[in-house]
Formats: sequence, structure tokens, C-alpha cells
Amino acid sequence: MWIDLAGAAVLAACAFAFIYLTFYQGGHTAAELGELKGLIKAAGGDLADAQAARERQRASLKSQQAELAAGGQLPTQVSLEAYFQRLSRLAQDHHIRVVRQNPLSSRQYPGLLEQRCAYEVMGSMPDLARFFSAVETEEAWADIGFLKITNAESGPNGVDADRLASLTISLFTASKVDAAATGGG
Repeated sequence: MWIDLAGAAVLAACAFAFIYLTFYQGGHTAAELGELKGLIKAAGGDLADAQAARERQRASLKSQQAELAAGGQLPTQVSLEAYFQRLSRLAQDHHIRVVRQNPLSSRQYPGLLEQRCAYEVMGSMPDLARFFSAVETEEAWADIGFLKITNAESGPNGVDADRLASLTISLFTASKVDAAATGGG
């Protein structure tokens, strides 16, 4: 009898476990499975969004690299006349008087042509400083290579005296150089 009772208890426990796992735990498992499917679907959407963002970033990077490559290259030609017209406008905008401009000899380096000009301007020291800064930040590939500033005219009691600035402006362009010109063979 104890064996029958123990067998019945084991059978009842197994039946309870089966019913519990099938109906009660199974419902939770189905709910959890649905929840996991939802999380997987959301993660898939997040992954797609991240991939789309990565592609937009790649496209933006390529665009910026192309713009940088195009904008950072030396021009192959520069009109000196047009450059000096812009320079005269800069001088005028900064209250500077152009005294003289003389072309100097050009210098050629492998892949680079430097066209130089002696330039003399007159104005107050603050105006000259603003003018020099504007020349350096001008879009053209130009540089002030030499600068000498002397007193030109004195104002009352030496205040706001005009200065004479002699400078050499170098304008750079890209150039093709022959192997024979550079000593190569």
C-alpha cells in the first residue's frame, strides 16, 4: 500500500509538473517568446537605421573629401591683373594708399611657379596690419615674403603717423616642369 501511495504521489507530481509546464509555464514562454520577437524586430530596425546613418556619413565624408581635394589645390593659372585689381580693392577697403607696384622676376620650383611683385603702400599702422591680414587670408595662394615699414608722414605731435610699407608679394600657381629643366633625365 505504501508503494501504491508513493507511486500515486509520484504520478500526481509528474502530472502536476506536466500541467504546470504545459499550461502555466507555456503561457509565459509564449509571452516571453513574443516579447523576444518584438525585441529582435526592434533591434533589426535599429540596425537598419544605424546602417543607413553609416551610409549617409560615408557619402558626406566622400563629398567633403572631394571638396577638400578640389579646394586645396593650387590653381594652374592666375591673372596677375585680376589679382592686383583685388589687391587694390583690399587696400581701398582698409584705407591704404598704393604708392607703387613693380613686377619682380618669377621663381620656378618643381611643380610650383612663384610670381613676385614689389608693392608699396601707405597708411596708419592699424590699417596696414588689417590690410596685411586680408592679403594673407585672400582666396588666392599669395604670401607676403618681405616686409619693411618706415615712417612716412607724421600727424600732429606724431599721433596717427602714416607708415610706408614695402613688401614683396608672392603669388603661387601649379606648373608643369620638364625633366630637363629640373636636371632629371
